[in-house]
Amino acid sequence: MWGRLVVALVLCSNLAEAQQVESEKRNTTKSDVNACLLVAVMNARPEQTVGELIENCGKVKTNRVKKRQALEAEAASNPFAILPHKPNFILPLTLTSIRREPYKDVAVGPKLDNLEAKFQVSLKYLAWQDFVFNDLDLLFAFTSTSWWQSYNDDISAPFRETNYEPEMLLNYRHSWSFLGLPVEQAYVSFNHQSNGQTGLLSRSWNRIIGGLVFAQTDNVTWGFRTWYRIPEDEKLDPSSPEGDDNPYIERYLGYGELGGLWNISDKHTLEFTLRNNLRSDNRGAVELGWSFPINGKLQGYLEYFNGYGESLIYFDQHTQRIGLGFKLTNWL
Repeated sequence: MWGRLVVALVLCSNLAEAQQVESEKRNTTKSDVNACLLVAVMNARPEQTVGELIENCGKVKTNRVKKRQALEAEAASNPFAILPHKPNFILPLTLTSIRREPYKDVAVGPKLDNLEAKFQVSLKYLAWQDFVFNDLDLLFAFTSTSWWQSYNDDISAPFRETNYEPEMLLNYRHSWSFLGLPVEQAYVSFNHQSNGQTGLLSRSWNRIIGGLVFAQTDNVTWGFRTWYRIPEDEKLDPSSPEGDDNPYIERYLGYGELGGLWNISDKHTLEFTLRNNLRSDNRGAVELGWSFPINGKLQGYLEYFNGYGESLIYFDQHTQRIGLGFKLTNWL
């Protein structure tokens, strides 16, 4: 008798747990659809009907990549819409050990502080949806990352380094399988990156980048990208504006990187980026991030970097940095 009672209680407990999980899934899906509808209504074209908006948003799945794709597609129907690309953040406080080698011929080099601010602005524009064939989109994007000596009044608080990264992307958003892994996005981009400097401080390169994004589960997203550097002519003189500013950058930044995102909950996210040059003189980099809630929209952000290539000026310099601040938009 007691054995049967225990079995019955366990079965009831399992059934209740299963019902709770199913209820949470339904609530999550409903929340996703409502979020999509809100964006869709605000950005609807005059000829669109309510039924069309509901039908489009009804296709939203709990997969976070799909959810962002649906929200972006609806928002992009507004011709004035510019969307987030990479994360947008500001770290008012970052602590590093400034490497002064690149600044040895610059007057302010010895006066640079180890305490500075870092921020990133990253935007994209969906220029052509279903370009050539269904689910292939043409986008233009721009990312600017700055390191600012904001507390260094002795040298008038200059921007020490800014990296500019315009790119053109072809993004294929149809789900498919690669070696048994669930691919949610595949993309190729033409990417230019430079620091806008001249002379001995000038750094730049052009790449063709290809990548895959995998949604392993609803809360775990990861991907990798690889690149081919477009060759440049060798500089005839180190101070010349023409020619390759950093001919050996691949020896430090390698030919690709791996990244991942773990949504612990809707409010806490862990992320990582790993890079390695895959050479005997091993040089790599790791970047770790933690996003946490502050209020309904604003997130706190803690970032740690260790390795080569945090910025173009340091492509061949090993640096460490830890920073604390705010994240305005996340990856997902």
